[in-house]
Amino acid sequence: MKKIIGCGNLLLKDEGIGVHLIEYLKNQPLPGNVELIDGATGGFDLMPHILGAEKVVIVDAIRAEGKPGDIYKFTPDDFSTDSFPKTSLHDITLKDIFQLMQKLGTVPPIVIFGVQPKVMEWGMELSEEIEKILPKLSKLVIEEIRKD
Repeated sequence: MKKIIGCGNLLLKDEGIGVHLIEYLKNQPLPGNVELIDGATGGFDLMPHILGAEKVVIVDAIRAEGKPGDIYKFTPDDFSTDSFPKTSLHDITLKDIFQLMQKLGTVPPIVIFGVQPKVMEWGMELSEEIEKILPKLSKLVIEEIRKD
């Protein structure tokens, strides 16, 4: 089974981009072998969803030097150096999870899409800039999950 995992805190506006994307994808045509997962604020709770999957695409907000709505694409190999910046806005970073999974066993192919947020304050709606990128982000994620 291939899995799309959307991470984020819905209570902090754009920080919830991954979870908003999962809701958006529920209304899009997807291959039959894809499971959508609300990863919430992630952490070690993501591990059972990742280990044993055929392929995983993760979507989360990231801190980057771009403008709001910029989309970045990573793989776990990009997280392998100590100089890689902390990109997750959660306490446990994806880098922490990948390092632990590598010690536990085989890690499936993983692609991470990170979105630069605009607004990180109380509220459940996305900012206009981030809301506008949902179709583009959805297309990128679906194209990626279809790849072998």
